Amino acid sequence: MATVTPLNGSPATDILSFPDSNPATKAIVLGVCAMDVKARSRAMQEILTRVVERGGPLVEVKVFGDKAILDEDVKSWPRCDVLISFFSKDKLVEFPLLKAVSYANLRKPLCINDLPMQCILWDRRIVGRMLDHLGVPTPRRVEASRDGGPRIPEGFREHVEGRLGFELPQNVPPAKVQLREDGNAIIVDGVVIEKPFVEKPVSGEDHDVYVYFRDGKGGRKLFRKVGNQSSELDPELIAPRTDKSYIYEEFIDVDNAEDIKVYTVGPGYTHAETRKSPVVDGVVRRNTEGKEIRFITRLTDEEKDYAAKICQGFGQKVCGFDLLRCGNGAKSLVIDVNGWSFVKGNESYYDKAADVLLDISKRLMASPLRALSISEQAKTPEAPSWKLKANVTVFRHADRTPKQKLKYNFPITEPWAQPFVRLLNGEREEIILREREQLETIAAAIEEAKSLGAIGEDLGKLSALNGALFKKIDLPGTKAQLKPGYKKDKSAGTRKLEKLVLVLKWGGEFTHAARYQSRDLGENMRRDISIMNKDCLNNVRIYTSSERRVTASAEIFAAALLTPSPAQQQQQQQQQQQQQQMSSGLGLNVPPSPGFGASQYTTGGPNVASPTTVSSQIKEQEKHRIIGSLTSIANAV
Repeated sequence: MATVTPLNGSPATDILSFPDSNPATKAIVLGVCAMDVKARSRAMQEILTRVVERGGPLVEVKVFGDKAILDEDVKSWPRCDVLISFFSKDKLVEFPLLKAVSYANLRKPLCINDLPMQCILWDRRIVGRMLDHLGVPTPRRVEASRDGGPRIPEGFREHVEGRLGFELPQNVPPAKVQLREDGNAIIVDGVVIEKPFVEKPVSGEDHDVYVYFRDGKGGRKLFRKVGNQSSELDPELIAPRTDKSYIYEEFIDVDNAEDIKVYTVGPGYTHAETRKSPVVDGVVRRNTEGKEIRFITRLTDEEKDYAAKICQGFGQKVCGFDLLRCGNGAKSLVIDVNGWSFVKGNESYYDKAADVLLDISKRLMASPLRALSISEQAKTPEAPSWKLKANVTVFRHADRTPKQKLKYNFPITEPWAQPFVRLLNGEREEIILREREQLETIAAAIEEAKSLGAIGEDLGKLSALNGALFKKIDLPGTKAQLKPGYKKDKSAGTRKLEKLVLVLKWGGEFTHAARYQSRDLGENMRRDISIMNKDCLNNVRIYTSSERRVTASAEIFAAALLTPSPAQQQQQQQQQQQQQQMSSGLGLNVPPSPGFGASQYTTGGPNVASPTTVSSQIKEQEKHRIIGSLTSIANAV
């Protein structure tokens, strides 16, 4: 199955646009400047889709994309009024935070999360000092710096220290670190931390955290989840590391062996979930879908106050932090603050996050600065930027039942094999028998072959073939293939039948789970494309082979891809009405937009690369061009 969503031409010729400098009617542009793995994740899709549906024509979403972020100058980045931008890092690429700050300084959008302040999350020493300054309780700790102290990128110090409200130390001398003689405590510059204690690298991107136990019982190494493992016991872990800078914290004996993940969306909304602490045994508990098991918990008023202070103090409207409860709920301590964090699989969180983003956009639209911003943007035309213009995808069918088959080679020189030769009916290519009446002719040929003298092993194979045929003949996927093999006689210039193969196949049918797989794929693709460029959904073509499991997958996928939600339908109607009103005022005759549903659905023969179109609207040249593209893609796959 293959889908093609082309958007031909250019915006100047395909989209009728009218200048609109009225800040009350001009759409607020919500820009998403983050790496694609984050910006196009399921959680971000859920939030942005709600923003688009609920905002209607008043909100437009632009996803910058990796190509623009990594390769283009910031002057070529799309313009936006509200900016979602956050740092992330993986093994291959790191988000260019300094470049994003340059863009924010150039275009001056309203930033959901303060960009320069995100750099302090890279250093746990600054995070700890900020929590102390905000009055948020943390475990007792001591810093062992060997790199001169907390570091901030050049040009950020003034802004960061202004937000922090205090100056950061510079040129810190190397700490003096030693174990006490009994090995049950660490001494850093005269400050004693008893075992068990936690050793954290100062880098917020380093998750190799060690816990040291008392009396030579080793320790536990914590790390990012690998499969179902988040930590491992090391009986030889006695002396602390000395290769770089670390923070040493008192180990907290938490309630119920659980820690709490807290997520904020603005200072007024928090979502909290408990999970099994990785210090227990390092085994990650997962549900049947493979997700870590967590339970929603209610925060106390005091903990909500901590969340508001962190959200406002760090300048991160959307963020997350880790919380520990101890003393049967009598005390709560914050142990780490993260950047932009998502709750996964929670509809109420997606709803609230979308509502907060919409509220920010609406307040900006009503702001007096909105008109000034529009007039400033009009002075310099926007540079061309990368935009999704088309999408070509080749899909395998959804889940199916196991396929089974019986294969039999007929010795055509034997008299009893002639009934099967007659089934070819003079055809020189492979034939497929699907209908019950057609399959019954094979059963009749088997009975005739038995009467013509089939014996021994051949008789046993024919009996097995006959038994399988009558057991599976009523199943929808049962079919028989007759494959003749010819040898060319060069002297006579004719082809002589040399062999005949019969293959009986059954199974491979569409399953119940396949319906949900096809639907979910269509819905996710619709969300993704509607965010990247919803105009691509105005012209969709789907080609599929004739296999039942493939056509069923394509039908359900197409229905999910091309059926907008009620909110999107209402938005589309409003846009058409506005367009008609504007065009009538100028004396123009503008046809209504085709919207979601202007699509061609095409089925072909057994060869996926050679679909036969049934739509008279598709020109022959365009059809062959698309088929050629799909063929090359299929061959590459």
